[in-house]
Amino acid sequence: MKLLVVDSDRDLVEMLTSWLKTLGYDVHRAYTVEHAKTEWLEQKPDLVILDSAIKDADALKMCREMRSKHDALVLIATDGKDVQDEVHCLNSGADDYLRKPFFPSQLLARIRAVSRRARSTLEQRPSSIITVGSIRVDSLHNEVSVHGKPSRLTPTEGKLLHFLATNANDVCVLNQIVTHVWGYDGDGDESLIKAHIRHLRQKIEPEPGKPRYIVTVPGVGYTMVRHSGQEQEAKDALRPLRAIAL
Repeated sequence: MKLLVVDSDRDLVEMLTSWLKTLGYDVHRAYTVEHAKTEWLEQKPDLVILDSAIKDADALKMCREMRSKHDALVLIATDGKDVQDEVHCLNSGADDYLRKPFFPSQLLARIRAVSRRARSTLEQRPSSIITVGSIRVDSLHNEVSVHGKPSRLTPTEGKLLHFLATNANDVCVLNQIVTHVWGYDGDGDESLIKAHIRHLRQKIEPEPGKPRYIVTVPGVGYTMVRHSGQEQEAKDALRPLRAIAL
C-alpha cells in the first residue's frame, strides 16, 4: 500500500515515514501543500495522511482538487479539539479523522480500517464499464465511445459520466453529483458542474447545443437519456424533460 504523509511538522513526518516503512508500507512525504500536490500526482498514493491545519493553505480544498485528478483515501490527523472540526472534515470528504497526539498503534489501526472499508466498497462497486444505448462508458480508463468512436475523458468527467450512465433515465440532482464526483456534502458549485457537463456534451453529443443524451432538468439536475433504436421513442423520452443546453 502506498502512503503519502503531509504535515508541516518535519520531525513528525520523518518519524512516521521511518516507522511505516519498517511495517512494509511504501511511504512518501510532503511538508507543504504545493509539495503535496506534486507527490500526489507523481506517486498516486492509496492513502494520504494529512494535517488539515497545514500552514498557509486550505488542506481540504486541496484534497478535493487533487481527488479529481487521482482519487485517494484521506485520513486527517490534526490538533483540532473541537467536535465541529471533525464533523467539517468528514463532511468535506475525509475518510477518517485522528486527533493529535496519537499513539502509533492508533494510526496503524486507522490505516487498516480505512483500507478494509475501501476494499469492501470496491468489491460491491458496479462494473467500471456501462453501456447506455450507443454510449459505452469506461470509468476505469476514462474513456467513452459513441457508436464505436472513442474519446478520452478527464478523471472527473469519467466519474460524472459513469454516475449519469449508472442512473440512466433517472434525474441526478446537483448535491448527489457533488457527493459522488468530489466526495463531500453540500450543494456544490453549480457553475463547476455546468462546465463539466458542457465538456461532456462536446465529446458525446452530435449537436452539443441541442443535447440528446445528457439533458438538463431545470432547477433540479441532469439525466442521461437511454435512447432506443426508434427516433420517435427517443423524442418521447426527451419531451417531458425539456432539454436545455447550459
